[in-house]
Amino acid sequence: MRVATEGSNEKRAREYQADRRRAERGTVLGPLDAAILRYTGQYLHGATVPRRLPDAVDPALLPQVMRVIATAEQACAGMRIGLDPRRGNRATDKRDWDRMAAAVDAAVRRAHPELVDDAVRTVSFLMCSEAVDRARSTPVEGDEEAADDHADLGESARKSALSFTDDKDGEKKWLRDGPRTASAVFWEFVADRSAGDNEVFTIEDEELGEGIQLHFYADSIARITTVRPGEAGSDPQYRVEYSLVDGLGGYRNLVSAFVRGGCAALEQHGPWMSDVADFERARRRRDAR
Repeated sequence: MRVATEGSNEKRAREYQADRRRAERGTVLGPLDAAILRYTGQYLHGATVPRRLPDAVDPALLPQVMRVIATAEQACAGMRIGLDPRRGNRATDKRDWDRMAAAVDAAVRRAHPELVDDAVRTVSFLMCSEAVDRARSTPVEGDEEAADDHADLGESARKSALSFTDDKDGEKKWLRDGPRTASAVFWEFVADRSAGDNEVFTIEDEELGEGIQLHFYADSIARITTVRPGEAGSDPQYRVEYSLVDGLGGYRNLVSAFVRGGCAALEQHGPWMSDVADFERARRRRDAR
């Protein structure tokens, strides 16, 4: 009994400290707010990864909590948070996270205006955390095949062999008769190699003399095609064109299109600029917005 009493007192003390910290921020929880925070396991600490803990909630309040959760689930139905290989093997796409959090936040506030910010925020955090868990448990091949589906340009246009390189002398080869998709192998290569000083990656079709170079530091891409192959000891002549990229989703679409149809398949993803000065002006205008 003494142990149980001490445990109960310790729990009350921690809850008192949590309530005091909230009061210092001007936040006072109502019964439903507190129940929601207990449900997600974030009553004591907002940094705790949220979970679903229905047993922690007063049974009389649980139906109301579940109505709030249902509102959140409906708001983000069909949305996903993808992994961001530009930042390593387990990082997630911040833009996807922010989009889902905003959708849940707006829906919950609209349907339950009486809730305080802490309660709304914990529900958004729960939805996003669960989406991240789903993304991390999805096989890379399945994720990349889904991204490639809309870019299918026919069997004859697909690449048969590609080389992946980075700015630190890393290199990986992909062959079509292998067990994995080119997109999956490339993004795995990026996740393994990407760093603050390694943000330029190239995909090259040596046989056709064309490729793309991804500049993660500038949200841009270059496509390179051979205008005239080298002959009699002369260097080949290349055409280099640049385009701006709209985040990770834009990069995934471009990589998928190139894998399926080469540089010709990228035309619809422009505009493409061959003049470096024009491209830099366009990039500065975008960054200034």
